[in-house]
Amino acid sequence: MTVRQFFWLIFFLFQFALPAAAQQCAHTLTGVVQMEGGVTLPGATLSIAQAGKQIISAEDGSFTFEGLCPGAYTLTAHYVGFEKRTVQVKVPHTGRLTVVLAQVSTQLEDVVIEGEPQRTSVSQTVGLLQKEDLEALHGKPLGEALKEIPGVNAIQTGPSIFKPVIHGLHSQRILILNNGIRQEGQQWGIEHAPEVDPYIASNIEVVKGAETVRYGSDAIGGVIIITPPPLHEVKKLGGELNMGLMSNNRMGAFSAMLEGNLGKTSQWTWRAQSSVKRGGDYHTPGYNLSNTGLAELNFSGALGFNGTGKGLEIYLSSFNTEIGILRAAHTENLNDLQQSVVSERPWYVKDFTYNLANPKQKINHQLLKVSSYFQLKDLGRLNILYGAQYNQRKEYDIRRGGRSDRPALSLGLLSNVLDVSLDHEKGSHSGSIGFNGTLKFNQNDTETTNIRPLIPDYQQLSTGVFILEKWRRKKLTLEAGARFDHQYLKVMTFENNQTLIKPAFNFNYFSGTLGLAYLFSPTLRLVSNVGVSSRPPHVSELYSEGLHHGTGSIEEGLMRQGNEVLTDQGLIRKEMSKKWINTLQYTGKKLSFDFSLYYNAISNYVFLRPYDTRLTIRGYFPVFRFDQTDAVLTGGDAGLKWQINSRFSYNSKLSYIYARDVERDDELIFIPPGQIENALTYRIPSMGKLSDLFFSVSVPLVLQQTRAPRVVYPQDIPANTSHELFDFAPAPGGYALLNARIGFRLPVYDRELTVTLSGENLLNKSYRNYMNRLRYYADETGSNFMIRLSYHFYKH
Repeated sequence: MTVRQFFWLIFFLFQFALPAAAQQCAHTLTGVVQMEGGVTLPGATLSIAQAGKQIISAEDGSFTFEGLCPGAYTLTAHYVGFEKRTVQVKVPHTGRLTVVLAQVSTQLEDVVIEGEPQRTSVSQTVGLLQKEDLEALHGKPLGEALKEIPGVNAIQTGPSIFKPVIHGLHSQRILILNNGIRQEGQQWGIEHAPEVDPYIASNIEVVKGAETVRYGSDAIGGVIIITPPPLHEVKKLGGELNMGLMSNNRMGAFSAMLEGNLGKTSQWTWRAQSSVKRGGDYHTPGYNLSNTGLAELNFSGALGFNGTGKGLEIYLSSFNTEIGILRAAHTENLNDLQQSVVSERPWYVKDFTYNLANPKQKINHQLLKVSSYFQLKDLGRLNILYGAQYNQRKEYDIRRGGRSDRPALSLGLLSNVLDVSLDHEKGSHSGSIGFNGTLKFNQNDTETTNIRPLIPDYQQLSTGVFILEKWRRKKLTLEAGARFDHQYLKVMTFENNQTLIKPAFNFNYFSGTLGLAYLFSPTLRLVSNVGVSSRPPHVSELYSEGLHHGTGSIEEGLMRQGNEVLTDQGLIRKEMSKKWINTLQYTGKKLSFDFSLYYNAISNYVFLRPYDTRLTIRGYFPVFRFDQTDAVLTGGDAGLKWQINSRFSYNSKLSYIYARDVERDDELIFIPPGQIENALTYRIPSMGKLSDLFFSVSVPLVLQQTRAPRVVYPQDIPANTSHELFDFAPAPGGYALLNARIGFRLPVYDRELTVTLSGENLLNKSYRNYMNRLRYYADETGSNFMIRLSYHFYKH
């Protein structure tokens, strides 16, 4: 589909839509939000996605939506410490609607909580993608989808590998909770995308502050909480089908989910889900990005029991993907590397193909979770979760002598997780105390690779205890928490290329948090949080050595000096973060916004810096070395929604980070540049058989990163003796793109089919993204047109 055809399609649809726009949209929907027992809840957030409206309940728990057109809507209500509730309602609606929310820690019947409740601190700043948002993003990787949230970016490796970045931090500083269990993979690699299938989620929350008190040092930069639809809400046999087609790499994606009950009592429920994706080479406006295709096949299944005062869930998932790495990122000599950096076109370009050649990745991630809860009289609720995961990562290089079918890197990571917590509540006071334990075994298959591994084998045992308490008094909620962690790490590596050594380390570290939430009025709220957290460097940051095939670069750890391996624990400096984040939230009848400011001072900040170039038997590659410094990351992000009238709405979001190496008075590398996105949406609730019709145009604007390090080109590195930070190429210029989307719901067999058509980079602009590790070699992708279909079905 061309840009002209895309706009002709939109024009044709709106010839039918505009006459219907004259209907009056003056209906109101009133109601009240209550907890079980009839106590009203002020400050609860209510939203109707189809109408683009969001409000906060008043001091008496009441709410009013105005300017609604006739039609069917989904009302969503959520409040901190309570289960989210969705209600189907038709407008016009007679009478007053009552929405009852169940408390997370005290519900006894008809509700099952899968493992530890996925709660966030009341004083934290949280971004949210709801079901409707996710349906419009189906087919995209998790990291790319999360860029819709202000303050969340992604560091890329080519067009299909996205790693989430929250306020400038990523990788082992970001914890992903996948259906209640911490995701344990090889997350240390910049080109190691999360092994999570976004199709399983009904909503995704992003906590932008440090959540180390509840979850440990993995959450020093934030938490991504991926939540499937609750099993306890399954009342009858049903499911959903999703399909997506994308033009740029000719990709097809499909997912299916089926769920139901066992027996007549509805105490046992089940769910099965699968998804598949297949795409070929992406292309820029001027050339193919050769060897950037992908193939993915995923499965998951869940079985839940819902009893009186107790519940159980067993969850299994299998994530399997194969991803090609841009062939042009691997060069043969220094001259080729230099030409790749300064050239506008990659040195290796071939015709489109679905075939995946070397270099490439193969990742398999298997996950088992068993979780339960028990309501204990006079004590609260006891939550127990056990999880086992096995992550297998194979990276293939271009090898000589007929060995290309052998991986150059083969890693297996076995993880065991145990979480135990007790939630308690009495009057206006509530809290949680708990224990977390993780045991990991990482092993390289060197017999297959015949290459010394990039990171060594290791064993790691991490344990932690925490307490987190909240006090509510009228409009004010206070929160405080503390945590103590211990980590034992044993590393097996080689010194002087031949001697096996096994250094062992013990780390102790503390975390603490203090926060508040204050409700000035039913429409205005302030949340503030101060967190102090620390973490020891990851094994990869300490002992990496060798070629990282996914990024086409050589990496060296902090504890390596040539062939010498350092083993003195006194040389290891723990990273410590002190972050203060404040967010002001306003939710009016037509206007809503949230504005956040944060300051994060990080001592012994670990980062990967360009260091040198090196010739190996596999080619010429840039060298990156881990380093530590004292850094400050401060900035802000904001989101605004304005319901101009019953039809038009305006959305805007922006983010900016100022980062500085305060120890060396220098810049930091790979910090997201400032960006702003504006969108205008036109909605029609119904038009003939169509409902929820909308058309949206958006313009994302990304500024040039002017605070990037100085440039030293590869050919000049041998003469570079300075220890100042540098980059191999200048930061690319800023850019603005034009995107558009149209969607509607169509009745099919007494159910609704959701259809979304979208176009990205409609003007087919050539540009490079500073946050893409392969920007040294190629442009970003050109125009991409997508169609997405989503169909929900349930037995009558």
